Amino acid sequence: MPAFFLMCGCVGPANSNQAGEWERAEKTGEAAANALQAAPALAFLYHLKEMQLSFSLSMRSLAILALTLLLAWPARAQQAPPVRQITGQIKLAGRPAPSGVPVVLQLVLTGDPKTSGTVVARTATDNQGRFTFDHLENIGKDQGKNFFEVSALQPGFEGAVRVVDLTEATREEVVLDLRPDFNAPSPPRPASPSAPARASSNAASREAMEKGQELLFRGHDPEASIVYFKKAVQQDPWYGPGYMLLGLANMQLQHWSDAQWAFEEAGKVEPANAQAFLGVGSALNQQRQFSEAQKALEHSLELRADSAEAHYELARTLAAMNKWQAAAPHAKRAIELNPEYAGPHVLMGNIYLQQGDASAALGEFREYLKLDPQGSLAQQVKETIAQLEQALAPANKKKP
Repeated sequence: MPAFFLMCGCVGPANSNQAGEWERAEKTGEAAANALQAAPALAFLYHLKEMQLSFSLSMRSLAILALTLLLAWPARAQQAPPVRQITGQIKLAGRPAPSGVPVVLQLVLTGDPKTSGTVVARTATDNQGRFTFDHLENIGKDQGKNFFEVSALQPGFEGAVRVVDLTEATREEVVLDLRPDFNAPSPPRPASPSAPARASSNAASREAMEKGQELLFRGHDPEASIVYFKKAVQQDPWYGPGYMLLGLANMQLQHWSDAQWAFEEAGKVEPANAQAFLGVGSALNQQRQFSEAQKALEHSLELRADSAEAHYELARTLAAMNKWQAAAPHAKRAIELNPEYAGPHVLMGNIYLQQGDASAALGEFREYLKLDPQGSLAQQVKETIAQLEQALAPANKKKP
């Protein structure tokens, strides 16, 4: 069987507005290890669960928005603004929350410390754990075109938060999954790490965090944001989200050891934060410390077994150590958990090639192109598909 091993990996943001999946090269043996060193493995940043930062806007949506504005131009000058709404569901350890769980809505990333963090609405879940924040077009001076933070707290569980971008979109659906708080029986202390998504009680820390987020997510300047994230955790050493974003910014800059330190600190103050250990594993992968990365990623999955990103990252780690058989179930599980996750299909393609199953590999590479036709690996995938099709052509001709 010809060795058509396509390089793959999790690599940086899919576009300039999100910190997301990077994909680079993975080959067998040492080649796979080299690929992991070169590619910033940060697929987990697509789903930074506890922070759950959501900033997405495609060129297609911009075009649709522009067309809508042109078509509406002759209409009345004083049309009512479009209805803006956030709906969602609260879960407790993966199950729908009961009725009565409080949910809070705040304005964030306003650029003004006086208004950023302002609570603008409160509600509670229904008997299916669902909630709705309606008529957000009446919030603020921009007809609801703001970033909002949705948060929920429940005794015995860690808090959860997600930032929602309604600057262009009019509706968003969010899910907050609160995990058991293993520190809950302990008496509460000021600056306790019991809730990883908590807002800092330190005003200077909150202000620094706001500036850092503005630079990282809207200014796309991770280097400048690091100064503020460092200040945030210096002012509040128990502030887990500050360490998480400090790690994220360093990963974008490929400062692997600094990122590792930040994620390790997040894990110390939030020992049940699965994303922190996922970050540690990703940073260790880039430093070719695969055995240590495996331990961190396996612990992340112990805390949260349904993380597609952690399964994929662990699969990449195992493949880099030439443990292809062990990598396969994790790559498959990543696909099961997130069918639209393109990266694991490339890894599965390489695994099938290792197993000598070129037909199955061809199917995985084709699925990657279907899911991400403009992805960073698209050209390599097309070339590999062409080579596999050529190699398989004689066998296909012999079939009746």
